[in-house]
Amino acid sequence: MFKQLTLATLAACFISAPASAQDYPNRPISYILHVSPGGATDIMARKIALGLEKSLGVAVPVENKAGGRGAAQLAELNKAAPDGYTIGSVTSTHIGAFNQTLKQYNVDSFDWIARLVNEPYLLVVNKDSKLNSMKDLVEAANAKPGSVIMAGFVRGSGGHFAWEIMAQSADLDNSKVRWIPYDSVGDAVTATVGGHAEVAIAYVDLVKNQVEAGNLRVIAVMADERVPQFPDVPTFKEQGYDADTSWQQMRGIIGPKGMPDDVKNKLAAAVKEVMETPELQQYMKESSLTPAFQGPTEFTEFARQQDTVTKEWMKRLSMN
Repeated sequence: MFKQLTLATLAACFISAPASAQDYPNRPISYILHVSPGGATDIMARKIALGLEKSLGVAVPVENKAGGRGAAQLAELNKAAPDGYTIGSVTSTHIGAFNQTLKQYNVDSFDWIARLVNEPYLLVVNKDSKLNSMKDLVEAANAKPGSVIMAGFVRGSGGHFAWEIMAQSADLDNSKVRWIPYDSVGDAVTATVGGHAEVAIAYVDLVKNQVEAGNLRVIAVMADERVPQFPDVPTFKEQGYDADTSWQQMRGIIGPKGMPDDVKNKLAAAVKEVMETPELQQYMKESSLTPAFQGPTEFTEFARQQDTVTKEWMKRLSMN
């Protein structure tokens, strides 16, 4: 009898034991995004997915679950098994949402697998805009409050906080610029190309083609140095504004809470391998992305630090 109980107990333990990295992965890994197709996060995620397919030997289908500042995407991740077969995109915007519209989650609600890159924010204007610098924007906003329409991601996103940092550096009352939120930065850029907004806050890789086509113009970059794609565009500092360049957009990968450490580490190692391929290195260079890989431990700590900074900005802007 004792022997039977022992065997039964061992069998139960075996069945309930979490998946290990020994045979991981042996089936497709779902990569769920919080943005619409075609945006900067979407483009890079698809490149990462292709690389992972080669590295891990399984399909990595990408699924777009845009809307609600990540609500649909996070709901999918939250209900998925923490076995490494469902992962998701994450940016600084998620952390803002945790403190605002998605308070049912926090940074400890998910597993932080790998940080990929950081990227500087920039201001881009429609081709017909008379704004050629941050000074022009400030003067126009002060002369006629509400006349300057800016497109961006939702209020409380990383891009929104970046704009607040820019405005603060110029002593500009942010209420004088009309902020229009879109479901993604890509949508905001499209709206600016179409003349629905005069200005957008975005990233290099998302506007480069439109700038080259003559549909948009970059007027300022929030970075320590000029970006090579737009060598004629001065930084905020060069224009006389001391904007905090440490606040940049972050892109990374998260998963459901409770993933086995060895699975997380194997997945993170595969991501690092993909990031070091010539294809990804060239893409990051062309897009002015700063390689910023971090594994699970470091990325988790980084997320908590970002959460602290986000809380401080929300308090400053009376958003909490």
